Amino acid sequence: MFTYTVPAVAESSLEINNFQPSKLYERKSIWPDWRLPSSIKRPGLKDDLIYPDWFEGVWDVTSEIESDQNQEPIIHSAKFIHNTSGDLIADREYNTKSYALRTKTGGFLSVKNDPKSPNRQFAQLTEDRYLETKIIGRLQEKIDNNIFITDELILQILHTPEFSRVSQVETLTEFKKCGSIQNNKINMSDFNICGEQFQAIYNQPGQNLISLPIKTEKSKLILRKTNDD
Repeated sequence: MFTYTVPAVAESSLEINNFQPSKLYERKSIWPDWRLPSSIKRPGLKDDLIYPDWFEGVWDVTSEIESDQNQEPIIHSAKFIHNTSGDLIADREYNTKSYALRTKTGGFLSVKNDPKSPNRQFAQLTEDRYLETKIIGRLQEKIDNNIFITDELILQILHTPEFSRVSQVETLTEFKKCGSIQNNKINMSDFNICGEQFQAIYNQPGQNLISLPIKTEKSKLILRKTNDD
């Protein structure tokens, strides 16, 4: 749901720290040749994705699909807030609404989180359709204070008056701090967040022991802190 084109500042940090490839770096390296099941773990009912503190606040997000030169970038808002436990999480309802309103397809009318779990969400669509999403797998890794990687597997159920269609969507995103450009110079004291996002869509569970993607997509993301003035 995000896109980034600003110079990254941590490109050599893995080499400097002699970092050994993580599970998510290994997963990223073989995209688009993904298979299910993968090594991501099923979250508990109340478990949420916890972000580093440098995500806090409201951001203007630009998301651009790399392979689609004819599609305009999607620009929306994203908010990261502290939950009752003090952990920094995404405001999923706010973020989904903002993204849906900026897209020209999908027909979103409203979005609601499941009050019992941060891992379920319901969206009302046009033409008497409903979209139910449930996060069924998650893994996150904070490499250092500049790099954060997430991988989530989502079960999507599209309900229509005629039928229900089930699919699985895996989204891996690597976020990095990157400098904002001011007067043609990179300013690291007022950083942006840059990212690469890799996505694969699979058929519904249970059809095969090992599922192959039926569609893959890669996006570039950039998050710029929203100006409060």
